[in-house]
Amino acid sequence: MIYKVTTLCLAFALSACWIVTRSQADEAKTLVSQSAEKVLPDTVSFNAHIRPLMSNTCFTCHGPDEEENESEFRIDSFASATGNLPSDDAVVGIVPGDAMASEVYRRIIGKSDGEPMPPEKFRHHLTDYDKELFRRWIEQGAKYEQHWSYAPIQRAEPPRLRKHADKVVNEVDSFVLAKLEAKGIDPTPQAEKSTLLRRLRLDLTGLPPTVEELESFLADTSDDAYQKQVNRLLKSPRYGERMASSWLDAVRFADTVGFHGDQNLRNAPYRTYVIESFNKNKPFDVFTREQIAGDLLPNPTTEQLTATGALRLNMVTREGGAQPGEYLAKYKADRVRTLGTAWLGSTLACCECHNHKYDPFSIKDFYSFGAFFDDLRQWGVYSSYGYTPNPDLAGFNNNFPFPPEMRVESEASRAEIRFLQSERDYKLLDELSDRTLESEPYTTWADSLQVVLESHPSGWVPATVDEVKASHKTQHTVLDDGSVLLKGDGDSDETIRVASSFQAPITISSIRLEALPDDANGGFVGR
Repeated sequence: MIYKVTTLCLAFALSACWIVTRSQADEAKTLVSQSAEKVLPDTVSFNAHIRPLMSNTCFTCHGPDEEENESEFRIDSFASATGNLPSDDAVVGIVPGDAMASEVYRRIIGKSDGEPMPPEKFRHHLTDYDKELFRRWIEQGAKYEQHWSYAPIQRAEPPRLRKHADKVVNEVDSFVLAKLEAKGIDPTPQAEKSTLLRRLRLDLTGLPPTVEELESFLADTSDDAYQKQVNRLLKSPRYGERMASSWLDAVRFADTVGFHGDQNLRNAPYRTYVIESFNKNKPFDVFTREQIAGDLLPNPTTEQLTATGALRLNMVTREGGAQPGEYLAKYKADRVRTLGTAWLGSTLACCECHNHKYDPFSIKDFYSFGAFFDDLRQWGVYSSYGYTPNPDLAGFNNNFPFPPEMRVESEASRAEIRFLQSERDYKLLDELSDRTLESEPYTTWADSLQVVLESHPSGWVPATVDEVKASHKTQHTVLDDGSVLLKGDGDSDETIRVASSFQAPITISSIRLEALPDDANGGFVGR
């Protein structure tokens, strides 16, 4: 991701052309000298420098919140800030290019007949450096900018470095080092290898390195030793688990319903989907499409259907007395808030009750967004009660399911099945050992099994044919090797019954029937 940044300069000039009186110039120079401890940027950016100051000191009284704006003067947009003050038509808030003619700046530096801004009793105040930022921004045209989160992403050119250019390994370093240079801070020396590996392992997998990994890294003296560790950890299954944890927080993943009895939700396959998506390095547009509309894709796969579990991560209830309509509204609001946070990076919760004060969203946007998902099959109350009959849910117990559900096979579920089977087998073996190993039936069975295996090591015991019956009287003969030879034309739907018996008790676990070719039938199996 390329972030839009504003390059910071290392020094500032005192050659700005101001048309001011001598006393005003002296005051301005005083501000400049007091700000010299911090290096001012060549170009003052509204988003990078001015918006944070206004948000901290100005917007409380002169922002978009009409109820708090007693003066009716707004400074949050270019059109309103550069207009006349509602209290005095002869006074202009901001005059682009002329700070001293701007009532806002004059109030900031306390050189206006009006009340200084921010007021003395206000909880936040501007430093001399902040005031100089305001002055320079106004002198440079007082250009407002769209909030960075809504502005198109632009590739920023790496800043030029004057002192630490030799420490640049990649373009990101240029931006970091430029910030340090602007603040007069030298970068710390590179950490030792053991620390680097620990940081890397914790970042990419959430786990510290093993002793073997550390010893291998310390022994590797190649120039790309660190890069090898990066590549190795990116291929680790633990990488997906580490990255998935942040996403699962954003979409508020939980495996219980969250209300009343807090029953379990069987949504573990969605968690597996997210982990595998990170491990596959799935593109974010695909990742998004599958979760928001995987079921609407042509011939959706099981994976894509599983991805839509993201839309079912809201709290649900089956508590008696809960009203279905009320809880469907709760589910919708929860879904809008979650999707707004995870995909839009914006807080939409405020718009559930009123237009947003500080973001471009209205209450209409909130419910329009929720309406996109009104066709999801969901119940307000997940049970069939007399006051809210739901025939589809009749007979369900209190713990599960919370439909609609889909059975999904995964490596995690297969591993759990193998574990449970192994646990069951060990338990049965223990019970068998405790109860039967010393009993007479067991010893009799073990002795007879030993005799059988000595005669038939493969475990297959040829059956002795006692009797053969053909439903349509087909000729048959029991040969010396114990097989049965059928001759004649026969009938396609004829039934052949073969009876066998054993002289000694034996446990039969399976039966095998072999169809053999014979010369009497021209060397074929069938007639």
